[in-house]
Amino acid sequence: MNAESIIDADNPSVAVGEKPDAQNQVIEELKNDALSREQVEAFLFEIRNQPSWRREADKAADYYDGNQLSKETIETLQDRGQPPLISNLIKPTIDTVLGMEARTRTDWKVRPEDDGSSSDDLADALSLKLKHAEIESRADRAVSDAYAAQCKVGIGWIEVSRESDPFKCPYRVKYIHRREIAWDWRSEQPDLSDAKYLVRRRWLELDHAVAMMPQYASLFRMTVNAWAGFDPLVDSSTGLAQSWDIERDTKLSADDWRDIQRQRICLYEIWYRKWVRGYVMRLPTGSVIEADFNNQRHNEAIVAGAVKVGQATFQKVRLAWYAGPHFLYDIQSPFKHNCFPYIPFFGYREDLTGAPYGLIRAMISPQDEINARKSKMLWSLNSRRVITDGDAVKNHAQTAAEVSRPDAYIILDNKRNPNSQFRVEPGGDLAAQQFQVMQESKEEIAQTSGVHKPMMGQQSNAASGLAINSLTEQGQNTLAELNDNYRFARRLVGEQLFDLVKDDLSQGQSIVKIGEGKDQRVVVLNQSTMDNGTGQHIILNDVSRVKTKVVLDDIPSTPTFRAQQFQMLTEITKSLPENLQGLLLDFVLEASDMPKRRI
Repeated sequence: MNAESIIDADNPSVAVGEKPDAQNQVIEELKNDALSREQVEAFLFEIRNQPSWRREADKAADYYDGNQLSKETIETLQDRGQPPLISNLIKPTIDTVLGMEARTRTDWKVRPEDDGSSSDDLADALSLKLKHAEIESRADRAVSDAYAAQCKVGIGWIEVSRESDPFKCPYRVKYIHRREIAWDWRSEQPDLSDAKYLVRRRWLELDHAVAMMPQYASLFRMTVNAWAGFDPLVDSSTGLAQSWDIERDTKLSADDWRDIQRQRICLYEIWYRKWVRGYVMRLPTGSVIEADFNNQRHNEAIVAGAVKVGQATFQKVRLAWYAGPHFLYDIQSPFKHNCFPYIPFFGYREDLTGAPYGLIRAMISPQDEINARKSKMLWSLNSRRVITDGDAVKNHAQTAAEVSRPDAYIILDNKRNPNSQFRVEPGGDLAAQQFQVMQESKEEIAQTSGVHKPMMGQQSNAASGLAINSLTEQGQNTLAELNDNYRFARRLVGEQLFDLVKDDLSQGQSIVKIGEGKDQRVVVLNQSTMDNGTGQHIILNDVSRVKTKVVLDDIPSTPTFRAQQFQMLTEITKSLPENLQGLLLDFVLEASDMPKRRI
């Protein structure tokens, strides 16, 4: 008797008072089947009607890059004779925040749970493997790019998946621009755990798309060339006639997914959650996993009565690929975690609409005022006021152009009336007021962003060290919400990367060397051996069974922070008596960056 027969024997077919047809309809809806074209079109239609936050995000990114004057503003300033000046104070402010992230960055660390199956050596070995994956995949750079987008526009994305190129690192941790990602707007959780779908629009050259999915080469070539020369009656045997009908009847705009001029096609990578009905196993530890009847271990545990099994309704993540309205394929998520492989880095979100925004939103208004005030002030300083009678000069246009020169040479009309006046007065009467208002706008940028001059290494009105530290602490408190969201998302990246590393380590035995010099120790993962007491075959440090969690280390790993630690430890050592200084010598060497400090 197999495991499925044991379960089915105890499972009632129809509940009391429920019609069989109604139950069959519910069961049909809860099947783990593919996403339909109508659902895809509904997702894309909903995305098109989401709040237009992307235009504001693009504007914030432009302000950081220094593109702060629109075409209409420049034309207006030119008509007035004002110089189109830009004094970009947003960029150094944001760069200060990004520098703080790089200076206080922490590593991922694997910690064992208190269940008796994990040890500190095993956790250290897994932490080292995770660190190697972090370095090889350049995860720190990708996360920093996502944090930059989080600060600027309010949203950044990280993809954590497997690399398809065999010559690269097997793990892909990559920053994805916001233009490619759209998600379920009804989602409220910061990790999108309650989101129905997530769509990534990937524009690919025709040869790239064909190399990626060669089985759809004919479809890609036909749709990119707008089905030129295609006859559905003659080519019906190729299977393209149905695709031609789908493209003709779809509600999607052709410009959204194909580019005839550049020979490009847009592939929709759709991750979605679907409610399914299946069997789950409750382990003696209290955790619940999905029952896999193709897994020999699961069947043995069920038959032996070591686990409790029953039916349940739960969500599963699936992946569907579409080329516009054309269905390509739909599979169950290739990852063991029940999450989307795209992690959002949210800055702030509007309470009413949920639209993301960053630090630049509050700085746009004072930045506009700074640019306007500075242009007005310089124009006022360079202007001249001329008071003249009509007969004072012969050519008023030529005289007006000459007056604007610092070395003006003006000839008055010798036939003018003796009472005629010609007077040139320098401008700049309101320049002082313009300058004062501009300085107030500069202070407003610091107040709205929370990044004060001491944090940027600039001088401020604070005279004492206590006042400077108070301003720095105030800025860090202002950025607490933003950085808390960042740490939450960074930990999610580490968890998904560790899930891939753990899955690879479970395939066989591996040796991990921890530490250097005399403190080096060796940990063998998935070591196969025999139990001396029972004589049974067991596996030591079984990675597939171990329970661990990924956290952020308490101590930053940047060179600047290590140098500060080394300096503090050196000062403490020098303050001790000479007979006690030798006791701290090993700790001082360990804190240094000397290459052979552990020998």
